[in-house]
Parts: sequence; C-alpha cells; structure tokens
Amino acid sequence: MNDTGRYAHRRGIHCESACQRAVLAAGGYDVDEEIVFGLDGGFGFSFFPANGAAPDIVVGKQTIMPLRAARLMGVEVAAHTPKSADGLAELLAAAPAVLTRVDLGLLPYWNLEGRTSFGGYFVNVVRPLGTDAFEVSDPAFDDLVRVSAAELQAARSSRNSPPLNPDWKVYVLGMPRRTPQLERVGPVAVRTLCREVLKPGSRNLGIPGMRLLATTAASWPQTKHGEVEDVDLSGRVVRTDALARQLLHLGRQIESFGTGGGLFRPMIGRYLTRVADSTGEARYAEAADRFHDSGRLWSNLGSALLGAGAAPARDDLKTLVDAVADTARSAMDVEKRALTALTTL
Repeated sequence: MNDTGRYAHRRGIHCESACQRAVLAAGGYDVDEEIVFGLDGGFGFSFFPANGAAPDIVVGKQTIMPLRAARLMGVEVAAHTPKSADGLAELLAAAPAVLTRVDLGLLPYWNLEGRTSFGGYFVNVVRPLGTDAFEVSDPAFDDLVRVSAAELQAARSSRNSPPLNPDWKVYVLGMPRRTPQLERVGPVAVRTLCREVLKPGSRNLGIPGMRLLATTAASWPQTKHGEVEDVDLSGRVVRTDALARQLLHLGRQIESFGTGGGLFRPMIGRYLTRVADSTGEARYAEAADRFHDSGRLWSNLGSALLGAGAAPARDDLKTLVDAVADTARSAMDVEKRALTALTTL
C-alpha cells in the first residue's frame, strides 16, 4: 500500500534531481539536491534547432534522467511506460511517489496553454484522487497540485517537443543500499562531465552545441518571422512576432524551466565546491568559480529576454539576438577553460 504520509513535498531547483531527492527522503535518506545533480552526470548543454518559426530548444543538460546518481547509491530503479491512468495508479499502490516525465507546456497550472513545450520535464505523481485526478508534486511550486487524469495523460503522451518527448516514461525508485563517499565518487562524476561536455560526439551537445547556438542565433531574424500565438508571462494567450517568441522561450529555458536560474551553471558550481571541500583539491573550487561566472552571464541574458516586454520593436529584438550570440560565445570560453583545467586532475 502507498504510504503517502512518508512523502513530503518540497520545493527544489532542478526537476529531475529534486524529484529524486524527495523520493529518497521519503525512505529516510536525505541528500542535498546539488549532490544528486552532480553525481547524475547529465549537466552540459543541448541545442536543437526547430523547423521554421517554431522555437529552437536550449537545455542546460545533455542527458535526460541518466540515473547515474541512483546507481552510485545502489538504488534500484524500475522504468515503466503505463499508458493509462489505471496503470499509473497501480504503480502508486506500492510506492510513495512515481517519478513521471511530462511535457511542461501541457501541465495546466503552468498556464502555458500548450504554446510552449518541453518534454524533458519531471514531476512526482503522489497519489490518485478518486478515478479522475492525481495529486502531483512539482518542485517548481510551493504546494502539491491537483491535475486531472486527462490532463496528466496529455502531458505524458505529448509529441510537441521532439526529440524530447515524454514517451509515457515513469520511474519507481527503491531505497539506497549505500551512502556514496563524495571524495571518491565526486571526481569520477567530474571526469565524466568534462569528457561529455568537451567532446560529446555531437554538434548539438556540449561545447560544440554552444558554438552552434552562437552561429544559428544570427539567422533567427530571417528564420523566425511572421505572427504566431504564444503565452505571455502572466499566462495570457497573445499574438506575437515569432522572433519575440523564440527569445522569450529561450529566456524561460535559461531562468524559469527548472534550472534554478543561469542554465544550471550555479548548481554545478555548488556541486564542484562540495567536491573541493571533500577532496581538499583547490582546482575544483577554481572551476566552481568559473561556472558561477558563466551562470551570471546566462542569467543576465535570461533576465534581458524575459524583460523585453510584450511587443518589443524588431530592432530591439535584433539587439537581443546579438546578445544571445555574444553570451553563448563568452560562456563557452569560460566553461571550456574550467573543464580543460579539470581534465588534468
């Protein structure tokens, strides 16, 4: 039977690591979110150009739900793809919560009306409310929220954000069999991070992905044109310029969509600081400082994009496009220096 009394909703920073942390806490194992995030090894950069006027996708990670932290803690994870509300409810009968992948744009309480999509988002589904709704724990919000079964099904089955569609995926986490020793496993995760961000094997990921964003953004005034529907920051459906939608969407990806601000850079900085403290190696702390610097670059850009207003002039939009390209190049240089220095450890 699902002992819902064991699960306590808590606000977090990053959807995946915050949701994992809350489930682990329900079993009596409390771990800081930045440790889960750092050990998971998904940090990085992803850039996926979209067709036509649709917004290009930027993510401050390279892997969705890698579950490396779970393996390091000896946590058994069962992956499922229940395609019905009944199937999801059956899993909840034996778990404090089910970690569930969704399209953020179709979660009704985000007030995005499906105009913005991100299929790499996660929430914890805590319990069914009768037969037609579920109680959902979203770490971006202060309290549990009620979502109808139909709305949750739509968010779980969305095909609106390829290649990041949810594909019905859910995860049931067991309890840790061991406590990871950060001074031993932390550096291993850092080496993986360096390898995958510096030389990811794809032009869409890591340092190559940041370079691709810088060059692609310059073409947005030509490719993102015409009038489109979007949702403004107050949740109202509006008609707007496709370029304005692209820039607002990027601002949300940097600051609003579960990154904690700065596209996860301050979060990985805190993880590196913890590794420095546990190992006594100052170069982790130096790299942490550089990621905090990069986080400020991204946050300054994100704030400018979110503060552009409802109907900025086209010339103002082009100025923001220049800022996107400049920030991507500057942040890339800072992060490349930090990661290159870490490869010598």
